[in-house]
Amino acid sequence: MKLYYVLGDLLTKPKGYDPMTEAILLWERDKTVPKTRYNLTPFAISLNELTPGLREKLPPTDSRLRPDQRHLEDGEFELANAEKLRLEQLQRQARKLQDRGWKPRWFRKDEDGCYRYIQGYWAAREKGNWDGIPDIFRQTCEFPPEEVSSSSSAH
Repeated sequence: MKLYYVLGDLLTKPKGYDPMTEAILLWERDKTVPKTRYNLTPFAISLNELTPGLREKLPPTDSRLRPDQRHLEDGEFELANAEKLRLEQLQRQARKLQDRGWKPRWFRKDEDGCYRYIQGYWAAREKGNWDGIPDIFRQTCEFPPEEVSSSSSAH
């Protein structure tokens, strides 16, 4: 697999123009890289790695702290599935809070409905100040699954 960049608008090029004559190679898959379980490359796996000193800088909401992913990486499939179900239940509860007016801390919705960064995250990370940020992966569910699903279907 290869990824190229072509400068300019292809619609303005003359008929018969071959964009590959000006294409710049940006990235090419290294076919010699061994695949690991789940068909991931070592690079892809490294993106989820918690290197020394990183954990202290991460907010408790960082996806690299997901316990279901850790269980999956460790081959603990039943624990991973149980944890995934618990986290999905928490996500349903979080969605109910959002519907009641909860606003994200470091993003605001613009007039097009897109979320834009409004500052603050990197300063909080530098200080390790995550006050007011819930530890979403360690909290417990407030409602049994049937209570949440029946109340959310009423909306």
